[in-house]
Amino acid sequence: MFYTMFFILFAALILLCFHFANKRGERLIGKVVKISTVIFISLSMLNVFLPDLFACSLEINDLSSMTGTKFHSVIRWFNLVCFTVLPIAVFQKNKYFEKIASYFCLPVALINVCCYHQYIKYFTANSNSGLQTVSILSRSFKDFLINEGFRAAIFGITCLSQLIALALLTYQNRERLSIKKDELKNFIIILLGLIYLSLPVYVPQHLVGHVNIMMTRFSPVHIIWILGIVAIIVALYFIFRNKSSEAKYLLVLAMSWSLMIQFSYMFIASCELNIMKLPLQLCNLGSYLALLMLLKKSERIYHFTLIVNVVGAIIAICILDISKDSSHLSRLWVVHYIVEHTRVLVIPILCLVLGVFKPITQKSIKDFSVGFTVYYLFVFALGTLSNGVYRLCAGKAYQNFFYANHLFMFDKSIAKELLGFTDPLFDNCVIKIGVFEIYPLVQLSVYLVFMAICLGVYTLIYALTSKHKKQPKVTTAGNPHYTIA
Repeated sequence: MFYTMFFILFAALILLCFHFANKRGERLIGKVVKISTVIFISLSMLNVFLPDLFACSLEINDLSSMTGTKFHSVIRWFNLVCFTVLPIAVFQKNKYFEKIASYFCLPVALINVCCYHQYIKYFTANSNSGLQTVSILSRSFKDFLINEGFRAAIFGITCLSQLIALALLTYQNRERLSIKKDELKNFIIILLGLIYLSLPVYVPQHLVGHVNIMMTRFSPVHIIWILGIVAIIVALYFIFRNKSSEAKYLLVLAMSWSLMIQFSYMFIASCELNIMKLPLQLCNLGSYLALLMLLKKSERIYHFTLIVNVVGAIIAICILDISKDSSHLSRLWVVHYIVEHTRVLVIPILCLVLGVFKPITQKSIKDFSVGFTVYYLFVFALGTLSNGVYRLCAGKAYQNFFYANHLFMFDKSIAKELLGFTDPLFDNCVIKIGVFEIYPLVQLSVYLVFMAICLGVYTLIYALTSKHKKQPKVTTAGNPHYTIA
């Protein structure tokens, strides 16, 4: 019944668009494509908050009774390519992304609809994931989240908007969809790159299980990861350094789109969503700021991501805040940690070395220092208040919702585990105001040390790039109709 209703509605909307297009021109189709794309992106982001057993960690949930998980993993993986491709094809008008949308994303989207029965099993299972894990929400609301009618409607509208955008985009570009011989190499390379970028963080556990390779601090695997990040930056620099400004921009834009959705999968997979799961850790915040800076072409946000987010990512990569007991390389949280921190580090650096933004100046100090100060004061206030409420709610079911440890400056045990020498800073100076606690030595040290590191990184970057006083000939603020050369 679902398939019948879905495809009747899909066919009717497509025919209706064609009917009006004959009378009012191609402009209407263009508007429908853009509206459908925005709906698809919005609902895709909504879905990362809704329960989905398949996207959960296998260590928390048992999927042994489910069949065809590897095939479903591949379909979900390939379909996620559309999340990156569609907005760039529609709003940036890039010919390769347009062709990938038609030749790859459209067939995969049709197959994705045919997996409805498999999807609905995962959507309606009591998986205790997404918004279901928020302890302060009512039981009736949580039950509604796994209601079959509600989830079928969300899934249907998401797929419908996706297919309408892809089908009409294909119709709109019907006269220029042929792939010329000299374009085939670029088409294949870009498609393979997008497939790689779009790998959902939960898929490796379904495809290969939990391998015996462990990710621990400064182990061979950890060192290979660090060296791999350097290799990625160097390789992409040499590949794209002579490409057009549009090509460089689209490279980092595609990486940013995929990073946003990859990070957001944390909201499905979390065993419990709480204050700490808000995207307020520096690298979490960078997962959204990277895309925002590129869409807005904001130099202020760029200076923040280049200095503050990059420093935060480097620290996170070095301290490797991963549980030693669950550090299998293919484990969901390890893959998530690797993907997020790698791209938060790589994207701003690529923007720097490829000249996507202007070289930094002395005025850049104000952007990142003010930005970090505002960020620090916000998480300091939030952490102090939320941990106070956490203590006030001791023994209550929703207590853990209020726990927070932003910048690792509110929890003595975790700080000691990561650094090993912080106990005196916590113990020798504590200000208590009722249930609220402030650790001046710890929290002031965090601010001063982090700011000092940021200033050091800025000085190094400025020294290496300040000789390039001349503005690049073409910037990201140029023609919006990008084409990879």
